[in-house]
Amino acid sequence: MKIHLDLDSFFVSAHRIYDENLLNRPVVVVKRNDREIFENHKAEVLNLNEGAFTGDLIVSKKEYDKSYFLENGKVRGIVVTASYEARELGIKTGTTLKEALLIYPDLIVLLPDYRLYHTLSYKLKLFLKKRIPKIEQYSIDEFFGDLEGWVRDDEVYNFCVNLKKEIYEKFRLPVSIGIAKSKWIAKLATSFAKPNGVFLVRDINEFIKDIEIEKFPGIGKRIEKKLKQKGIYTLGDVVKNREYLFSWGKPGILLYNRVTGIDEEVEERHLRKSIGISRRFDPVYCRDEILRRISILCRYLSFLVMKKKVNPTFYYLKIRYKNGKKSKAHTRVERLFNELLLKEIMTLLFYRADSEDDAVISIGLSVGVFRKTTNLFDYKKDFKLQKLNEAIYKIRSKYGVSALLGADEISYHKR
Repeated sequence: MKIHLDLDSFFVSAHRIYDENLLNRPVVVVKRNDREIFENHKAEVLNLNEGAFTGDLIVSKKEYDKSYFLENGKVRGIVVTASYEARELGIKTGTTLKEALLIYPDLIVLLPDYRLYHTLSYKLKLFLKKRIPKIEQYSIDEFFGDLEGWVRDDEVYNFCVNLKKEIYEKFRLPVSIGIAKSKWIAKLATSFAKPNGVFLVRDINEFIKDIEIEKFPGIGKRIEKKLKQKGIYTLGDVVKNREYLFSWGKPGILLYNRVTGIDEEVEERHLRKSIGISRRFDPVYCRDEILRRISILCRYLSFLVMKKKVNPTFYYLKIRYKNGKKSKAHTRVERLFNELLLKEIMTLLFYRADSEDDAVISIGLSVGVFRKTTNLFDYKKDFKLQKLNEAIYKIRSKYGVSALLGADEISYHKR
């Protein structure tokens, strides 16, 4: 049997460990746009959880109070986690803080503490690895487990009930667990276990036949629309339309297999196919300021690349505008990695991708296709810059990622 564990309202639950006054009350964790990384506050890279499931977190050391959510007299912020008590009032992830307070003025509003969340997730993973032979971390608050050959099928339900109790006794974290013969059906089952329960799927076909397609993990708005245009509304309909799904090629075959319970292995993911960093911020029209922010993101991304000891050859940049439009650009470069090269490439990609006159509200940078490479025309220069990069990395590792800044990172408004 496969199991899927999902921590209930994880961010809120993490705060409740240390403050019992938050129990059984409407509580939300609210995040403002990521302005601190662009204000030259000291920050650090926190990555206890190695793997592909989540990016390295950039943690600011600056302490914030509730005024953090105010700007020019306006309340700013987005709910990233809501307690079940808050959800019953109609407050959910993605609700603006302003809307949430209109719904319930006495709402308890908390600032995110990513160091706390990351540390708890890491400790829980270590605990689970002692209890289950095969564990795969899917996200900061989700895990898959494979109990095949470890727990008999007729004992799995009781095993999971006891495991849930153990997790709460040790960590004070409520968790929901889905159980099924296949990995992705177990994840679907967890939504029926919430909150704080255990749900066992005995017959996959009987279980899925009337479930709406949008409830299945991995079926987003685009795929949902495509399926409904074909008259496919339930997972049972998906099962009946094998030929149509297979006509999509690999993505359709993968989706069909997951829906029908054709298994995938539970395996701990170590190798990362890409490394990226992105930040959302209040609308910025000035392109010089955007370029400054790209340079800052490059500093952090360079640190992460050096930390992983990889050489990327694929570079990608994504822009999101205030009007909702998106733009992106990418390139392949067969050269030795260094921070100066990264800044040059990302700057060029921004010029290529910037297709709107509107304000920018988000920038994302990533690199991938890691392999050793040489370029005879640039090798000598790149080799010297890489050695310089290694020296800079050592200083930043010891004194912080903000220990050395580029001149192009100085605030545009202070020039």
